[in-house]
Amino acid sequence: MSIVVRILERSDNKAVYEIEGEDHTLGNLLEKLLVGDDRVSFASYENPHPLENKIVVTIVTKGEPPDKLLREALERIIEMAREFREDYLKALERAGIRLEE
Repeated sequence: MSIVVRILERSDNKAVYEIEGEDHTLGNLLEKLLVGDDRVSFASYENPHPLENKIVVTIVTKGEPPDKLLREALERIIEMAREFREDYLKALERAGIRLEE
């Protein structure tokens, strides 16, 4: 799976990205991770129009390149999803439930 990210604006410590094919599910999680990062002074996302499947993410950092912090946050989300899947499958196994793939 790949994510299409378009840079709408960029400076040393601020960037605005458009992420195609995503909605509030990724946007909210991404915002929460970025806001919780001590290297970020501001982070937000918006869905410009409810009929368009894309989000716009704004990141303002305290000196780190915004691209680096966006990449790290996206990698952390992927890691969290893998951990969740592993825990879920273990719980199913403990309950005696087997999924067919």
